[in-house]
Amino acid sequence: MGRWHLKSLRNNTNGFSTTFDVLLFLVMVSICSIILLPAITGNTQIKSVIESKNQKQSSDLLLTLLNGRVYEFEYFTGGEQMDTIAGQVNKSPVYLEGKKLIAGKEIRHKTFADIVAEDAASQWVIYHNGKRIQLNFLMSDYTNRLKSETKDYLEKQIGDRYNYNFTVVWMPFVNSLFGSDISIGEPVPENAYVESTFITMPYHVNFTRKRIERIIDSSFKGSSGNISAIFDEIKRNDTERVIIEDGINQAIFDSINSTIDDALSELVDDKMAPILDDAQDKVITQMSNFLPGNAEGIDFIASFNESIISTLNEEGAVTKEKISGTLKSYLQEISKQETHEHAKNEIKALVTDLVDMYVDGAMTIDEFKDRILTETFSRISISRAQATLSIWEKRI
Repeated sequence: MGRWHLKSLRNNTNGFSTTFDVLLFLVMVSICSIILLPAITGNTQIKSVIESKNQKQSSDLLLTLLNGRVYEFEYFTGGEQMDTIAGQVNKSPVYLEGKKLIAGKEIRHKTFADIVAEDAASQWVIYHNGKRIQLNFLMSDYTNRLKSETKDYLEKQIGDRYNYNFTVVWMPFVNSLFGSDISIGEPVPENAYVESTFITMPYHVNFTRKRIERIIDSSFKGSSGNISAIFDEIKRNDTERVIIEDGINQAIFDSINSTIDDALSELVDDKMAPILDDAQDKVITQMSNFLPGNAEGIDFIASFNESIISTLNEEGAVTKEKISGTLKSYLQEISKQETHEHAKNEIKALVTDLVDMYVDGAMTIDEFKDRILTETFSRISISRAQATLSIWEKRI
């Protein structure tokens, strides 16, 4: 019986053949994987290196651009408007010389960061129902010349290999419909290498943390006593926690609203009113005097002012004696509305978390105050704008 089994085993080689085929297949797969692995790893590494290199190039290029110095930058305040009023004579030597004397400005030895910040600070744009309404129309020539200078500079730096987009956005108040923007280059695709940083704006509105701290103290005293008393009440009377949290929410929003009111008031009164109420009229009058018998300048500014007032009235703004007054009341109201709409759930959740930590002993009253101060202070960003550079390879 044993001999028959051994003989049968020797004669029946199908099992060995199948096993040998499987082993041979596994060896071949292993050899292939060993051969292909360096190529796969190499391709991944090459792609990673390229991605890293391109991202670094975007970062380096942004810093190079912002620190790049413009030795001569000439523009005309109200230049495009002057050309419109002048009509057919806007190319004559006499007109060009007079235009330079009246409206010509020259900037020397400034960085791109300085020039672009000054442009962003002087546009004053309202974003209204999908429209972009620029209040300071006298700076359009400045913006166009800035775009031309930036385009020339970037194309010298990156050559023909990349497309680019350089954007600066200034939003002085979080969630506000007021600010400014400058965009130079092509629309940004999803595969772009993007780098952002902040640049300093030429505004010096006196809003320190100390000043906002005083606003917060005033808001809490106006609601239900000082902050310490409110939190002592939470520990003594847990059944009233929901009511107390609502009071804290309201005090925080009162602080944010007061901060927005005060900051906008200073911004409009000190920076915008002199331009909107006086300078634009004076510049257009100078233009009209320079072009005798031409009253289009007066009609132009009248229609422009009417369009601003009309836009603000559509939004329910209360008309004041001057454009700046109407604008200020409108911006204060709409900024507070937008802030409340976007931040109400966020602040409510923040207060609940902070109260939990305070009740559990994980946070002191001073730490709680500091968090409220930080939250309020973060809602204003008057002194900085965001600069973003995107680059991507051109498709051949």
